[in-house]
Amino acid sequence: MAKIIISALLCLAMFGSLALGSPECPSPNGRFASGDQCDAYTECQDGVPVEKLCPDGLLFHQRTKSTGECTYAPYSTCKERTRLQPANGTEECPRQFGFYPNGDETKCGVYRNCAHGVASLTKCPEGLAFNEETYQCDWPDLVASCNAEAYLGFNCPASELVDGAAPEVDVSPEGELRYYRHPQTCKKYFVCVNGHPRLYNCGKYLAFNAQSKLCDFYSKVPECYALLKEKQKLKAERKALL
Repeated sequence: MAKIIISALLCLAMFGSLALGSPECPSPNGRFASGDQCDAYTECQDGVPVEKLCPDGLLFHQRTKSTGECTYAPYSTCKERTRLQPANGTEECPRQFGFYPNGDETKCGVYRNCAHGVASLTKCPEGLAFNEETYQCDWPDLVASCNAEAYLGFNCPASELVDGAAPEVDVSPEGELRYYRHPQTCKKYFVCVNGHPRLYNCGKYLAFNAQSKLCDFYSKVPECYALLKEKQKLKAERKALL
C-alpha cells in the first residue's frame, strides 16, 4: 500500500510540475519568445527547452500562448524585446532576409527583396514608394527616405497669396488638396497634399478634367480630345505608309 501511495505522489509531482511549467517552458510543448531578444525563441518538447534563433532578418512573433513563428518585422510584436543577433549581411542585403529600400531617394518605387542574402528588385505600383516601416508601398510624401518631388518629377506650385500673404496650410490627414494635370499626358494627374505631389491615373480611355477635378471622357475635355484626335490621325497616316 505504501508503494502505491509513493508512486502516486511521484506521478503527481511529475505531472504537476509539467502543468505548472517553468520560466523557459510555460507549457510542456510549444514555442515561446526568449528573454529580451526579438529574433530568438525557446522550443519546448515535453518540458525540455531548446534555445533557437530565427534566420537573420526575421523576428519571432508569439501568435498564441504556445505557438509562434519567425516572420518579417512589421508582422511581429517585439515590444520591449529589442535585442537582435549580429547582422550577417551581404553586398546586396543588410541582413539575410527582409525588404529594404534601394538607397536612392529619387527612385524609391523600387526596393530589394532579400532571401538568403540574395536581393531581387521589386517595383511598387506606379507613383507609390516603398515604406520600410510598414513593408508596404505608400504615398511618396509619407516615406521618410523618399524625395516625392524628385521621384515623381513634379513640384507643386505655391499656393496663391491671399491679401499679400500665404494662406494657412491644412496639415490634417486629409490635408490641403490641389489638382494638376500631368504635363506630359492627359491620362494622369497630380494631387498636391500639403504641398507634396501624389500621382493618380485615369486609365486607358479617360482623361483628367481640370474643371471637375475628375476623370472624364475625352470628348468632355476639349484640349485632351484635340490631342487624342491628332494622335489618331498620325497613327492612321503611319499605317497608310506601310
